[in-house]
Amino acid sequence: MHRNKKIELQYLPNFKEEEMEVLLIEYERYNKFSNSVKIPLIILLPAAGIMRSIKNRLPTNILVVIAIVILLVLAIWLIVIANRIIKQKRIVNNKLKAMANAQQYPFNKVKKEFNVLVRKNYKGSKI
Repeated sequence: MHRNKKIELQYLPNFKEEEMEVLLIEYERYNKFSNSVKIPLIILLPAAGIMRSIKNRLPTNILVVIAIVILLVLAIWLIVIANRIIKQKRIVNNKLKAMANAQQYPFNKVKKEFNVLVRKNYKGSKI
């Protein structure tokens, strides 16, 4: 039905192949950073299980300190990843905007086409 429908692109085919390759490499990097948000959350589950299993062996004060340290490390990790995602998204957006301006295309329509392309081919989030 809808999935097999071919995408008709009006603006993107007119860009140089090299420019599109660079843009897609930057998008892949953005997508990779976006997917790396899951890692700290996945680490949190085993850490909680380990904490639960050792709660009877250690004093409560030590457990609280360990829990706070783990949560701080994970929070800092998430903040760093979020910062990288925002920067990478800005890079992709600015490159796409520069490409659209160079061809004098409306940026919003070019961005919409780009989002359709990457969602179909990369299964990633839009910019």
